Amino acid sequence: MNRMMVLKGGSPALHMLGDISRQDDNFIRVNREYDGCFYGCFEEGYGFIDVRFRKEDCRTLTKEEIEEQNKKYFAINGQARYKIHIDENGDFVSRERSDV
Repeated sequence: MNRMMVLKGGSPALHMLGDISRQDDNFIRVNREYDGCFYGCFEEGYGFIDVRFRKEDCRTLTKEEIEEQNKKYFAINGQARYKIHIDENGDFVSRERSDV
């Protein structure tokens, strides 16, 4: 599983260091689900992994959000490496090498 979703603002985001939730809706990357929760990380943040999100606090991306995400690139150290491509379910389906 490698899916982008949205965590609703103010919902708990539990990490072993405590609650790292945010007030606004945020994109999250989900890599597994277990026992009524999704596990993953925030798309943008400090790199906390294995954050637990309750399923009822998450939603799928809208068509507009998917279109906007598909215009973006994944960057490392400020240099674009791969173009993001996700399907209508929010699943990452390919990574195209960037020549940017």
